[in-house]
Amino acid sequence: MAKSVRKLDNGMVQLTLPLSSLPTSGLPAGSLRRQEAVHEAFCAALAASGLTPEYVASELSRLTGNQISLHHINNWTAESKIGERHIPVDYLPALTAILRDNRLIQAVMPTGWTALSPEDAAVFELGKVVVEERRRGRMKRELWDRINGSGS
Repeated sequence: MAKSVRKLDNGMVQLTLPLSSLPTSGLPAGSLRRQEAVHEAFCAALAASGLTPEYVASELSRLTGNQISLHHINNWTAESKIGERHIPVDYLPALTAILRDNRLIQAVMPTGWTALSPEDAAVFELGKVVVEERRRGRMKRELWDRINGSGS
Protein backbone atom coordinates (compact mmCIF):
# COMPACT_ATOMS: atom_id res chain seq x y z
CA MET A 1 0.00 0.00 0.00
CA ALA A 2 1.64 3.18 -1.20
CA LYS A 3 1.26 6.10 1.15
CA SER A 4 2.24 9.69 0.57
CA VAL A 5 2.73 12.55 2.97
CA ARG A 6 1.64 16.09 2.22
CA LYS A 7 2.57 19.13 4.28
CA LEU A 8 -0.37 21.46 4.88
CA ASP A 9 -0.25 25.28 5.05
CA ASN A 10 -0.78 25.18 8.81
CA GLY A 11 2.43 23.16 9.24
CA MET A 12 0.64 19.87 9.91
CA VAL A 13 1.30 16.74 7.91
CA GLN A 14 -1.46 14.81 6.13
CA LEU A 15 -1.09 11.14 5.26
CA THR A 16 -2.85 10.18 2.04
CA LEU A 17 -3.71 6.64 1.00
CA PRO A 18 -4.52 5.37 -2.48
CA LEU A 19 -8.25 4.91 -3.14
CA SER A 20 -7.71 1.18 -3.66
CA SER A 21 -6.82 0.81 0.03
CA LEU A 22 -10.14 2.17 1.26
CA PRO A 23 -12.56 -0.38 2.79
CA THR A 24 -15.24 0.48 0.22
CA SER A 25 -12.97 0.25 -2.83
CA GLY A 26 -14.32 -3.21 -3.77
CA LEU A 27 -17.96 -2.14 -3.75
CA PRO A 28 -19.53 -1.44 -7.15
CA ALA A 29 -20.77 2.08 -7.83
CA GLY A 30 -24.37 2.48 -6.72
CA SER A 31 -24.30 -0.70 -4.64
CA LEU A 32 -25.29 1.18 -1.48
CA ARG A 33 -28.24 2.98 -3.04
CA ARG A 34 -30.97 2.36 -0.48
CA GLN A 35 -33.96 4.44 -1.72
CA GLU A 36 -35.97 1.53 -3.07
CA ALA A 37 -35.10 -0.77 -0.18
CA VAL A 38 -36.14 1.85 2.40
CA HIS A 39 -39.39 2.58 0.53
CA GLU A 40 -40.24 -1.12 0.31
CA ALA A 41 -39.35 -1.73 3.96
CA PHE A 42 -41.43 1.20 5.16
CA CYS A 43 -44.47 0.15 3.14
CA ALA A 44 -44.17 -3.46 4.37
CA ALA A 45 -43.62 -2.49 8.01
CA LEU A 46 -46.52 -0.04 7.94
CA ALA A 47 -48.85 -2.63 6.40
CA ALA A 48 -47.74 -5.33 8.86
CA SER A 49 -48.17 -3.03 11.87
CA GLY A 50 -51.91 -2.59 11.41
CA LEU A 51 -51.48 1.06 12.42
CA THR A 52 -53.07 3.87 10.46
CA PRO A 53 -50.81 6.34 8.64
CA GLU A 54 -52.47 9.10 10.71
CA TYR A 55 -51.45 7.40 13.95
CA VAL A 56 -47.89 6.87 12.69
CA ALA A 57 -47.63 10.55 11.70
CA SER A 58 -48.95 11.65 15.09
CA GLU A 59 -46.67 9.37 17.07
CA LEU A 60 -43.65 10.24 14.89
CA SER A 61 -44.35 13.92 15.55
CA ARG A 62 -44.53 13.28 19.28
CA LEU A 63 -41.34 11.21 19.41
CA THR A 64 -39.19 13.41 17.16
CA GLY A 65 -40.55 16.80 18.15
CA ASN A 66 -41.05 17.61 14.46
CA GLN A 67 -44.40 18.17 12.80
CA ILE A 68 -45.05 15.10 10.62
CA SER A 69 -48.28 15.09 8.66
CA LEU A 70 -50.28 12.41 6.91
CA HIS A 71 -48.99 14.07 3.73
CA HIS A 72 -45.41 13.11 4.73
CA ILE A 73 -46.38 9.48 5.29
CA ASN A 74 -48.25 9.40 1.97
CA ASN A 75 -45.22 10.84 0.16
CA TRP A 76 -42.93 8.24 1.75
CA THR A 77 -45.20 5.38 0.65
CA ALA A 78 -46.08 6.64 -2.85
CA GLU A 79 -44.43 4.71 -5.68
CA SER A 80 -44.36 7.90 -7.73
CA LYS A 81 -42.29 9.70 -5.06
CA ILE A 82 -39.38 7.22 -4.85
CA GLY A 83 -36.24 9.26 -5.40
CA GLU A 84 -38.04 12.53 -4.63
CA ARG A 85 -39.24 12.14 -1.04
CA HIS A 86 -36.91 10.48 1.45
CA ILE A 87 -37.54 9.48 5.04
CA PRO A 88 -34.96 11.43 7.05
CA VAL A 89 -32.51 9.01 8.63
CA ASP A 90 -33.05 10.52 12.08
CA TYR A 91 -36.68 9.33 11.90
CA LEU A 92 -35.70 5.66 11.46
CA PRO A 93 -35.28 4.86 15.18
CA ALA A 94 -38.69 6.35 15.98
CA LEU A 95 -40.37 4.57 13.07
CA THR A 96 -38.73 1.31 14.12
CA ALA A 97 -40.10 1.76 17.65
CA ILE A 98 -43.58 2.81 16.48
CA LEU A 99 -43.95 0.01 13.93
CA ARG A 100 -42.13 -2.56 16.14
CA ASP A 101 -40.28 -3.72 13.03
CA ASN A 102 -36.58 -3.58 12.21
CA ARG A 103 -37.02 -3.74 8.41
CA LEU A 104 -36.39 0.00 8.03
CA ILE A 105 -33.13 -0.10 9.94
CA GLN A 106 -32.14 -3.28 8.09
CA ALA A 107 -32.93 -1.62 4.74
CA VAL A 108 -30.30 1.06 5.26
CA MET A 109 -27.58 -1.38 6.30
CA PRO A 110 -24.87 -2.34 3.80
CA THR A 111 -24.84 -5.94 2.61
CA GLY A 112 -23.40 -8.23 5.26
CA TRP A 113 -24.34 -5.99 8.18
CA THR A 114 -27.42 -6.52 10.28
CA ALA A 115 -29.60 -4.81 12.84
CA LEU A 116 -31.13 -6.84 15.65
CA SER A 117 -34.33 -6.46 17.60
CA PRO A 118 -33.87 -6.40 21.38
CA GLU A 119 -34.98 -10.05 21.53
CA ASP A 120 -32.56 -11.10 18.77
CA ALA A 121 -29.79 -9.09 20.43
CA ALA A 122 -30.23 -11.18 23.60
CA VAL A 123 -29.92 -14.39 21.56
CA PHE A 124 -26.82 -12.98 19.84
CA GLU A 125 -25.23 -12.06 23.19
CA LEU A 126 -26.00 -15.54 24.54
CA GLY A 127 -24.31 -17.02 21.47
CA LYS A 128 -21.20 -14.93 22.14
CA VAL A 129 -21.13 -16.21 25.73
CA VAL A 130 -21.45 -19.84 24.54
CA VAL A 131 -18.62 -19.39 22.02
CA GLU A 132 -16.39 -17.86 24.71
CA GLU A 133 -17.23 -20.71 27.13
CA ARG A 134 -16.23 -23.27 24.48
CA ARG A 135 -12.94 -21.47 23.84
CA ARG A 136 -12.22 -21.40 27.56
CA GLY A 137 -13.17 -25.07 27.88
CA ARG A 138 -10.75 -25.97 25.08
CA MET A 139 -8.02 -23.87 26.72
CA LYS A 140 -8.68 -25.53 30.10
CA ARG A 141 -8.38 -29.00 28.54
CA GLU A 142 -5.09 -28.04 26.88
CA LEU A 143 -3.74 -26.67 30.16
CA TRP A 144 -4.81 -29.80 32.07
CA ASP A 145 -3.07 -31.90 29.42
CA ARG A 146 0.12 -29.87 29.91
CA ILE A 147 -0.17 -30.09 33.70
CA ASN A 148 -0.70 -33.86 33.55
CA GLY A 149 2.18 -34.31 31.15
CA SER A 150 0.13 -35.59 28.24
CA GLY A 151 0.87 -32.55 26.10
CA SER A 152 4.62 -33.21 25.69
